[in-house]
Amino acid sequence: MIENTVGCDRKTPFLPCVGLAAVLAMLLACQLGCREESSGSQAPVTETEVKVTRVVPREPLAAAEGVQTDSPEMVEIANPHVGNAPRIVMASVEHDFGEIGPDTSHKAEFPFTNAGTAPLRITQVRSCCGVVTRGVKPGQEYAPGRGGVLEIDYRATSQPGSMRRNLYIQSNDPAQGLVTLTIKATIKPRVHFEPSTLKLFLKQDNAGAGDITLASLDGRPFAITGFRAIGIKADFDPRVEATEFVLKPIADIEKLKSNLRGQISIDLTHPECRNVRILYDVLPEFAVNPPTIMLFNLKASQPVEREIWVLSNYQDDFEIESVSSQKGIVTLVSKTKIQNRYQLTLRITPPPAEGERAVLSDVIEVKIKDGETVAVQCRGFY
Repeated sequence: MIENTVGCDRKTPFLPCVGLAAVLAMLLACQLGCREESSGSQAPVTETEVKVTRVVPREPLAAAEGVQTDSPEMVEIANPHVGNAPRIVMASVEHDFGEIGPDTSHKAEFPFTNAGTAPLRITQVRSCCGVVTRGVKPGQEYAPGRGGVLEIDYRATSQPGSMRRNLYIQSNDPAQGLVTLTIKATIKPRVHFEPSTLKLFLKQDNAGAGDITLASLDGRPFAITGFRAIGIKADFDPRVEATEFVLKPIADIEKLKSNLRGQISIDLTHPECRNVRILYDVLPEFAVNPPTIMLFNLKASQPVEREIWVLSNYQDDFEIESVSSQKGIVTLVSKTKIQNRYQLTLRITPPPAEGERAVLSDVIEVKIKDGETVAVQCRGFY
């Protein structure tokens, strides 16, 4: 307690800024969240010098000197040592992993010491997405002169780019109740592959699938140990290591008809690139416009009519055999063929509403003669 006795018989107590700093630190900890920063740097700070400021009324002194003032004087007192207190000192507050590969795991350590004169108690350790902390838990205490190590396990994302994330240690240190720790890295691909996506076609040889090339970007050889996809396969020898491979995918057209979207997953032995994924998209034989029918303000047993178009994506001639719905509420009013497409007029008769939500849901099925059945989602609200 610092007391002012200048020009006054009554003692005026003063609340040290040390306590205020701790309160502000706790409020800051509540507001801070997990976030990833794209740029910027933070200079390592191992300990914070605390300055305590007290308010000294100047009125008696000013009156004696004949000077008028409307505000008290602010006086800074550096490095106070009032009573026993813990003091957390970090060996470092930032760790740079440097350049790392996507989907790789890395470790870091943040040692600290209690340089104060009272036990240091950890009240909270806040990590971030992709980061697991070990070694220090809330409630742990460290005697003066003792310390601990906060261990970090970081898992890189699959997306290249700069990474910067913050972690926080909160303690009963009155001068530095919240310590911000930073980890950063540059995520760079270690294996280049192309194409990044595959566009496939049901009416082309081998679905139009071209070669897949994989090349090491850091000169380290690797082997291919797995190739997984629905409707696509490729030959490879897991015993062969090289810095570049060319795979020739083999498409199964019948399987692709029922799996129009998917991915190819290729397993590798590269230490910093264990897997690459290539998305594929198959152009369906037929398309419907609009692909979904939405209805509003429905009334039971009062039919509504809607038009849809059915066309061939491959400019083939075709014939519509029938139109129905799974719940039997759709009938075909008219069918008009225009070149390689059909204009359909549908009559939808809403059944009585069920439940409080009053939502209509059905699937319209357009059967192509000697071909597939095209499904159209139908949703409505009463």
